[in-house]
Amino acid sequence: MRYRIELDYIGTAYGGWQIQPNVRTVQGELASAINRLTGEAVTVTGSGRTDAGVHALKQTAHFDLEKSFDPYKLVGGLNHFLPGDIRVFGAFEAPPDFHARFGCTGKTYVYAMYRKPERAILSDRAWAVAEDIDVAKMRAAAKSFVGEKDFASFMAGGSDTRTTVRNVTQAEVEEKNGIIRFTVSANGFLYNMVRIMTKVLESVGVGALAADSIAEIIERKDRAAVKGIAPAHGLYLVDQVYGEV
Repeated sequence: MRYRIELDYIGTAYGGWQIQPNVRTVQGELASAINRLTGEAVTVTGSGRTDAGVHALKQTAHFDLEKSFDPYKLVGGLNHFLPGDIRVFGAFEAPPDFHARFGCTGKTYVYAMYRKPERAILSDRAWAVAEDIDVAKMRAAAKSFVGEKDFASFMAGGSDTRTTVRNVTQAEVEEKNGIIRFTVSANGFLYNMVRIMTKVLESVGVGALAADSIAEIIERKDRAAVKGIAPAHGLYLVDQVYGEV
């Protein structure tokens, strides 16, 4: 039986999603919890990997069990064995061909910022940016990301992707209740793409880059065109898009 689960997690204590030697990971904690609950050793496949310190409001994953298990009991059972910063909030029987990664046709991320001074409660949940950052300029600049474009300038090294072309369908900046949110949706993302995009928007907001410079950066197709990267702890995976499941 194949099962699809939906979960959220605070990434602060983890070395990312993917299992690694001698490091706590979200994937590793899930596999351990499933084994303790069902007695079966499984491989848990997520919609994508999140890096160390990155959070998820919704991550979709799948795994297979030899024996059938009540999805309702799967939620409570897994949460019993999972640490408190990882929670499963949905479990469903899935078709045998459902694949959390390869079946995903779109994702949405949110990057959270707030104006300095720094606050302890947000220290590992959002990026403290300049107090006088210009959100209106950031909002205008973000529109340049929308469309099917080659985002090679926004990919960190170490990726083995076959193409750097992605279709961004949403890129919006808003400020509400003291939090600045950059929301971006696309059919897929390159390694560190959202964090690099956020750094560019922050540079626009503090006056280090012109709002109309993003088109030129995209055209260069060169990671060296962007200096720096936003820290991991402000990034949230918030949604995934699938066909019929």
